[in-house]
Amino acid sequence: MPLRASTTSLPEEPGSILDALPIGLYVVDRNLDVVAWNRLREKGPIGRRRVDALGKPLRRLLGAAGFRETEPVLREVFRTGKPHEEIVETGDVLYHVRRLPVRKGRKVTHVLSWFEDITERRALEMQLIASDRFAFLGQLVSGVAHEISNPLAGIAGCAEALASLAEQGDRKTAKEARQFRDLIRTEIARSEKIVRFLLDSSRPSDDGKADLAGTISLALKLLERHPAFSRVRVRAVVPETLPTAAIDADSLKQVVMALAMGATRAMPSGGTLTVKAARQGRTLVLDVVDNGTPLPASRRAHLFEPFATADAQRGAGLGLAVARSLLRSRGGDLVYRPRKGGNAFRVVLRAASGKA
Repeated sequence: MPLRASTTSLPEEPGSILDALPIGLYVVDRNLDVVAWNRLREKGPIGRRRVDALGKPLRRLLGAAGFRETEPVLREVFRTGKPHEEIVETGDVLYHVRRLPVRKGRKVTHVLSWFEDITERRALEMQLIASDRFAFLGQLVSGVAHEISNPLAGIAGCAEALASLAEQGDRKTAKEARQFRDLIRTEIARSEKIVRFLLDSSRPSDDGKADLAGTISLALKLLERHPAFSRVRVRAVVPETLPTAAIDADSLKQVVMALAMGATRAMPSGGTLTVKAARQGRTLVLDVVDNGTPLPASRRAHLFEPFATADAQRGAGLGLAVARSLLRSRGGDLVYRPRKGGNAFRVVLRAASGKA
């Protein structure tokens, strides 16, 4: 249902009407001065009393960083008259934020900012989604692992037979045969490692801690000579002071590499890949951002489904499905965050106990 907010005027003293709503909200005029501020907003992230907020510039209440993020959204709602929605994380709390235009006639005179705490609801949704997707993915990767293991055994047998036959030939033939045998063995070992990763990805695990800066640096180092990165500039902003994450380093490395490779497919002509990490309360967030072609809105809902037909840039989507299930099994998450002029994926991780 589309969001609408239209009224002839804004009461000077909303008082108990706004206080009765089970959400935090405030209203600003075209100068971005606060004209309404309800009781739940007093208890929210800003934590300002209504008497201290009314009549004050929003810039002063939000601070420089908060206002820098909020001002463009409010200006856009005033300009277009269209509502704006987003999900915002503040510490351990997840908010559904709506910016609603308030009109007098055809002119937008105010914007109402509505903050609904959806932390518990999203946690329940995630549990339901994770259990459903995870059960399917577990069956999927188990089947894939089984199917891959069978031909691997045959390949290994052929490699040994090749070496045996080579011993019956001349020295040059024997040398080449041994080289091919070694190559086959290397690829078998690589395939077996993939199988182990798929199986590990399908099992919940609370073991392991990962140093974010070191693990991300290693993942990007492994990719820097990949042909897909020849025209991609990589920018990493990962403070070394961040606490360790509650996930094993190998799993985190696989997630980062999968997201980075996906970003290059969105930038076939080159671009910038930005990897940023930060702490938000008891969680750690890792943003992988590209400035390539944005994913069409019609396909975002199925982005994390196994074998979903995403687009030619991002492939079938199995890697994203595995990555999200892997993260959720460790108390984290993977979300797509659309942005103007590119794509952004956010990895959410629990901070491990110990390093603060």
